Amino acid sequence: MNAPRPTTTASCTITICADYINSCGLMYGGCYPACKGLPTPTFVPPPCPTTTTTTTRATAVATTTSACQIICVDAVNECGIKYGGCYCSNLPFPYPKPPCPTSTTTTKVSATATPGPKKCGGLAGFRCPRGQICIDDPKSPCGIAVDCLGICVVEEFCGGFAGFQCSKKTDVCIDDPRDDCNPKKGGADCGGLCIPKSWAK
Repeated sequence: MNAPRPTTTASCTITICADYINSCGLMYGGCYPACKGLPTPTFVPPPCPTTTTTTTRATAVATTTSACQIICVDAVNECGIKYGGCYCSNLPFPYPKPPCPTSTTTTKVSATATPGPKKCGGLAGFRCPRGQICIDDPKSPCGIAVDCLGICVVEEFCGGFAGFQCSKKTDVCIDDPRDDCNPKKGGADCGGLCIPKSWAK
């Protein structure tokens, strides 16, 4: 079993800054890495300045001792999250290092819109691609017979006496505008054409 690798100052993420006050009110101390396995430095209080005077009576400075010397630590973990606080210097570091947040990726599922139909006919006489036919646009009150624009569709028969269904579930069967049979005007078992539902009225 391999011995644990010693902690180095370069890999330590905890820094303690200790501030002390000597009996004369002078501050001293410093910052040091405070990870397990690293030595804790000892800060020597500075000497009090000596004053010599013949006209001023020396005043004794009362030394205040406390069982708890407060130090404040500001630490940063490997994810850049700050933590720490103030505590008694004679106690272990009480603030645990916070865990790094786990990143979750949310995949958005967007519906694919059905592209609009290719226009045909009109005054310019636009032609449909090979394998498609030009019919009246179901959403327009004007037909290709009077030079209005129509739409290009793949000719797939539906309806009729046999009640043929469209091969695509997203298609609907509309009346074929090229014949004289109209189910809305008393026609029975009229044949139709399959077009995407979004193209119909």
